[in-house]
Amino acid sequence: IQRESGVSRGLLYYFFKNKADLLFAACRKYFFDKYMTVDVNTISLRGFLDHIKGVVHSLTDFNGREIDILKYNTLYSCVLVCEPRFWDYIVAELGKASIIIENAKKRGEVKDLPTHFIGATFLSILGRTSYVTATPSNTYVRSRILEDIDMFYELIKL
Repeated sequence: IQRESGVSRGLLYYFFKNKADLLFAACRKYFFDKYMTVDVNTISLRGFLDHIKGVVHSLTDFNGREIDILKYNTLYSCVLVCEPRFWDYIVAELGKASIIIENAKKRGEVKDLPTHFIGATFLSILGRTSYVTATPSNTYVRSRILEDIDMFYELIKL
């Protein structure tokens, strides 16, 4: 983080008490905050998925460098396991996604399937690593994941 941000170690600890707080803040920004920058009460599910696709593209093509999707998903999993503060945070974030899904069902945008099924399936697609093992190209993996999101949406929409 110090190398990428270009600031000294002392300056980092001026803002953060310890490494755990620094890691929590960085990972929260990198893994969660970019996803929920929408008005959950007004955005359509299609609009939210388009937003997520843009975020995925920006995260996997970071500053002109291609990010290894398998490593990204592995780091995400490790953060959830190793940092207890993320459990509460992710539950709150998933609650926001549930609002979007519930609103989409009420508006007749998608079929009346269980909210947790729709949400879990989208999360499963985003966390998918099977394409990573089939091909070395991160660009291919990213495009397949984003295509799968669209295909699942087509299955559930009315």
